[in-house]
Amino acid sequence: MTAADKLLMEIGCEEIPSRFIPRAMEQLKSEAASLLAENRLKHGLIETWATPRRLVILINELEVKQADLVEKIKGPPVDRAYDDQGQPTRALQGFINNHGVAMDQIEEETIKNAKYIVVEKEVAGIETMNLLPDLLPRLIQKLNFPRPMYWQSKEVRFARPIRWILALYRNKPVLFSYAGIDSGKVTYGHRFLAPGPFEIDSVNNYFRCLDNNYIVVDQERRRSMILEQLKEKAEEKGGKALVDEDLLEEVIYLVEYPVAVDGTFDPAFLDLPQEVPITSMQNHQRYFPIVEKDSGKLMPCFVGISNNLFHENIRKGYAKVLQARLADGRFFFNEDRKEPLEKYVEQLNSVIFLEQLGSVDKKRERLIKLTEIIGTKINIAMDQIEKAKRTAHLCKADLVTNMVKEFPELQGVMGREYAVLSGEEEEVATAIYEHYQPRFAGDVIPSTMEGALVSLADRIDTLAGCFAIGIQPTGSQDPYALRRQAQGAVAVLLGFKMEITLEEYINAALDTLEGTLKLDAEQSNVVAKNLNDFLVQRIRFVLRERGTDHDIIEAVLAVPFKTIYELVEKATVLEDYLKGPLLDDVIIAYNRVANLAQKAEGDDIEKKLFEHASEKELFSSLKTAEGALRDINDYAEALEQLQHLKQPVDHFFDNVMVMVEDQKLRDNRLNLLAALKDTFNRVADFSKLQSP
Repeated sequence: MTAADKLLMEIGCEEIPSRFIPRAMEQLKSEAASLLAENRLKHGLIETWATPRRLVILINELEVKQADLVEKIKGPPVDRAYDDQGQPTRALQGFINNHGVAMDQIEEETIKNAKYIVVEKEVAGIETMNLLPDLLPRLIQKLNFPRPMYWQSKEVRFARPIRWILALYRNKPVLFSYAGIDSGKVTYGHRFLAPGPFEIDSVNNYFRCLDNNYIVVDQERRRSMILEQLKEKAEEKGGKALVDEDLLEEVIYLVEYPVAVDGTFDPAFLDLPQEVPITSMQNHQRYFPIVEKDSGKLMPCFVGISNNLFHENIRKGYAKVLQARLADGRFFFNEDRKEPLEKYVEQLNSVIFLEQLGSVDKKRERLIKLTEIIGTKINIAMDQIEKAKRTAHLCKADLVTNMVKEFPELQGVMGREYAVLSGEEEEVATAIYEHYQPRFAGDVIPSTMEGALVSLADRIDTLAGCFAIGIQPTGSQDPYALRRQAQGAVAVLLGFKMEITLEEYINAALDTLEGTLKLDAEQSNVVAKNLNDFLVQRIRFVLRERGTDHDIIEAVLAVPFKTIYELVEKATVLEDYLKGPLLDDVIIAYNRVANLAQKAEGDDIEKKLFEHASEKELFSSLKTAEGALRDINDYAEALEQLQHLKQPVDHFFDNVMVMVEDQKLRDNRLNLLAALKDTFNRVADFSKLQSP
C-alpha cells in the first residue's frame, strides 16, 4: 500500500439559502465518491460540513497515486489482420506500432460473434496531486441548486457567487481556477467578528483557525450549541423552548457562530389565539417561543439565534420587530371578527382554485356533496353528516380573511377560531381546523369523524380535479403537492378503518366534478384508473414505511381488496407468519394449484365428472374454505383455513392426472384448480412470496 493522506476543500461564497445546504452536502459527498471511483483513487471516510458561507469536504486516506490499470485494447478483426500468406497486414502492423507492443503480446478474442486482435496493456497510475487540479473543478461544477446564480459566465452556476476556494492535499495547496477564482491556502473567518483572510498550512490548522475565528463549521456542533442555549435561556424565564425541528434545521444553516438572545413582548398579545404569536415568531422572525413547562401555555418570551456576539441592541431589535408583527396580527384579528365566518363564504367566488376547476366557491359546493356521499357510504350517523356538511361549507372561508391573507400558515387555525366566535358548534369549529390534517408526512390525522370526512372530501376533490385536467406529478416535480394529498387520504382512510373502496372513493369525486368538467365515460375511466394507480402507490409507501417486506406488499396488492385497512391487516398477518410452517404450507399448496389454473376457462365445476375420491375430497375442502372465508376478518384464521387445503391438494396431484385427453375431464379439473386459486386470492397472491 502506498502512503495516503487527507484532501480538504472549502468553497467560500456569499450566504447560501439555508434550505439548499443539506442537499448540497449530500451531493458533495456522493459526487466526490463517484469521481474518485471513476479515476481509480482509493480513499477512506468522506466528511462534509457547511455554514451559510462555506461548503467543506474532507476526504481521509486518499491514495497518493491512481491504481495501475491493465487495459484491454481492441484491434482490427482477425480476418483483416493477416494476408493470404498469414503475414501481418498494414492494419495489424499499424495497431502494433501505435500501442508499442510486440507480435507475441497480441491475442485473439471473440467479441459480439466476431474475432478481433486484442492486447493487454498496463497503464501506470497518475499521481493524485496531478489529477486534483482537474477533478476538483469538476466536483464543484457537479453541484446543482434549485435556483442557481451565474455571475462570471453562463457556464458557471452556483447557489451564490463563489469568493474563495481553499484546497489542500497532504498539506500542500492544490492549484486550479474556477469561476474566476484561483484556489489556494487562504480562508476567511466570521464576516463580522474575524473576517481574515487567514493562511492555512495544514488540515489541522484549518480547523483550529476556524475555531479561533468564530466559525463553528460542524453543523451538528452548532445544533447542540443552539439547543443547549435555548434550554438555558428558557429555564431562566421559568419555561421551556418550543423547538420546531424544521425551524431548528433552518436556523442551524443561518449562522456560523450561534448566540442565543432572549427577549419579551407585551403580555397583552397573549389574548390572541396562541397560534398567531407563535406563527409570527417561528415563521416570520425565526424565533423560538417559550412556553410553560407543565401546561404548554405560551409565555410572553422568546429566544432568537444571532450570528453575532450579544449586544443589548440586538435584543431590542428582535423585540421591536416582533412587537410590530403582533400589532398587525391584533389589527387583522379585530377586523376579521367584526363579521361572522358565514359572511366570508360569499367572497370565495372571487378566489380561483384552478382555472379549469373554477373558484373556491365551486370547490366548496363539491365538498358538501362529497362529504355527504362518503359519510353515507360508510354509514355515519345523520347528525354527524350534517355537521360535516356544515364544516365543508365553512372550511375555506378563512382564506379570504385579513389574518390568513397576511399569515397563510394560519389557514384552518383562524377558521376554527372565527367559527367559535361566530357561535358555530364545537364539532364544526374543530373539524374546520382538522380537515387540513395530516398536513405533512408523520402528522396526526383528524380526531373527529367530521374532520376526517371533510379531509377526505377535500383531498380527493383536488386529486380527481387535477388528474382530470392533466395535472399529475412527474418524477420529482409535484407543484400541487398531490403526493402529499394522496398520502394524507390514505392515512385517514386507514386510521378510521373506513369501509369504502378506492373505486367508490374515486368515483364519488368524479361524479361531483360532472358539473364543472364535461368528461365522457372513456375519459372518466382513464382518470379513475390513473388515480387508482396513484393511490395504490401511496399505499405501497405506507406499507414500506411500516417496514413491511417487499414481497408481502406485492402479494397483497396483486389481488382485489375492499378497504385499505383490510389490506394492511392482511399484510400484518402475513408478516407475522412469514417463514413459518403455516405460511409455507399455504405457499406450497398455492403454487401447485396456480400453475395449472392459468389454463382454465373458468366455467362451473361439474361434480358428476369427478372420477377419483381425491377430486371429491378437494372439492369438499374447497367449499368448506369458501364458506369460511366469505365474510372473514381474521386473516390469521384465514391462513389456517387455507393451510387445511394443502393435504387435499397433495392428494389430488398424487392421484389425478389433470391434463388428460378427455377435454371435459381436463376442463373440469382445471376449473376446480381455478376456483381454488380464487379462494387463495381472497387473501393474497402467494406466488409473490418465496416458497420454502
